[in-house]
Amino acid sequence: MAKKTNIPSMKSLGRKWGGTLDQNLAANQRFSADTDPKKINLGVGTNVGSDGKPWNQASAFPASLSQLVSNIGEVCGSYNPATDVQQAAAEFVLGQQLKLPSSIWNQCITSFTAGGGSGAVGRAIDFVTAQHGDIRHLNLQQYAWVGYDSIAYNRGLETRPIPIELTKLPRKGLDVLQTVHNGSGLLVPGKNWKQAGKILTHRDQPVILDIPYTGFDHAGLPYDEALNRSAEPLLTLVDAGAPVVVGFGPTKVFNTFKYRPGGATVVICRTEGEARHARNRMISNARGGTGFIDIATYALMKAMAENPEGLSSDHAAILQRLHQAEQDWAKYAAGSPLANFFNSGYGGLFRILPVQPGTVEALAEQHIHVVYVDKRLIRINIMGLPHGDQTEAVVRAISSRCTDELPKTLRPFAV
Repeated sequence: MAKKTNIPSMKSLGRKWGGTLDQNLAANQRFSADTDPKKINLGVGTNVGSDGKPWNQASAFPASLSQLVSNIGEVCGSYNPATDVQQAAAEFVLGQQLKLPSSIWNQCITSFTAGGGSGAVGRAIDFVTAQHGDIRHLNLQQYAWVGYDSIAYNRGLETRPIPIELTKLPRKGLDVLQTVHNGSGLLVPGKNWKQAGKILTHRDQPVILDIPYTGFDHAGLPYDEALNRSAEPLLTLVDAGAPVVVGFGPTKVFNTFKYRPGGATVVICRTEGEARHARNRMISNARGGTGFIDIATYALMKAMAENPEGLSSDHAAILQRLHQAEQDWAKYAAGSPLANFFNSGYGGLFRILPVQPGTVEALAEQHIHVVYVDKRLIRINIMGLPHGDQTEAVVRAISSRCTDELPKTLRPFAV
C-alpha cells in the first residue's frame, strides 16, 4: 500500500509567517525590563516631556473625552456625530492643519476613522485600491515607517522601495509618501515635490500623502508659520493638479496616545463633479470598515469643533518641546558626526544614525534604549532626550557610538 503523504491544508489559520519581530516592539521590551529609575527611552515614538516622562500637558482632548464619558448614556443613544460637528471638525483639519484654501473645501471629502493615523492611511489605501483593482503593491520611500508593512500585509499588497527624495516614481503601484520622512527626519526639497506633482498630474496617478506630524518639520518657527511651511509639500501637489488622498494623524500633534482616537482621510478632488462621485465611494468604504465613530474619535471631533484654540495651544506646546530637544542635541553634539543630523536638512521626531555594531546592546547597558534599523543603523526619538542633568551624558553616549558611514540613500539632499 502506498504511503500516505500529509498535504498541508489551504484552509489553515496557522500557516507559517515569514516576518520578524518589529524592532520597535523589541526596544519597548528592553525598556520595560530595565529597572533603573533613570532609564532613557529614545526608541518609542511618543511625545516626551523635558523630564523624560511621557508628555502629559495636553488638555483639550482629555477635557472633551471626560465630558463625553460623563454623559455616556446620551452618547450611546446617538448614531454618529451631528452634521455640524462633523463639518466643523473637517474644516479644522482642512484649514487649520492642512492649510488647504477654503475655496476648495467643497471638493474635499473628509472621513474620520478609528486607529489614529494608521487607520486614516489604511482607509486612504482602501479608497484608492477599491477603484483601481490593478494595484498590487505600495511604493514606499526607503527606510519608511515599518507599520506600512503591516498595512500592506493585511490587504494582500506587496511593498517596493522608492528613493526618499522622490527622484523615481514608478508608473505601477500606489505611492505612499511622507511630508516628514518618518525614520530619518530627512526633508525632501521643494523642487522635488514640484517635479513629483508634475509627474503624478501628467499620469493622473493617485498618490497618498501620510501627514501625522504637522509642524514637526519646522518646530523652531512660530506656530502658524511652522504649519504653513509644513503644508508646502501637500499644497505643491494640489496646485499641480495631482489626485491626492491624505491620511491625517492626530496622535502626535494633539498627544492622544493613550486613547488613540481616529484620524481623518481626506480625498482632495479636482472638480465638484469628481467630489460628488468620491463622496459616494467614501461612504461605501467607511461602511465596510469602521463606519461608526468610537467615543474617543467623537471626543476629538468635538474638540476640533468646540475648542480648536485649545487643540492648537496643545499642539504649539508640543512643537516648543520638540524644538527644545533639537537645540539640546545640537548643543552637546557639536563637533561630532551626530551634529550633522540637526541642521536645516532635517526635521521631525526621528533620526536614523550610522553607528558601530553592537550599539543597541552597549547603550542598553547604560540604560539608554534605542531601535535597531540594521546592525549599523539605529533610530532615535529625539524628544526622548530629557532637558536636565542627564542631557549632556545621553548625547555624549549616543555620539560616542556614531560613525560617518551613512548609506547614500540616507544622505541629505541638495537643495
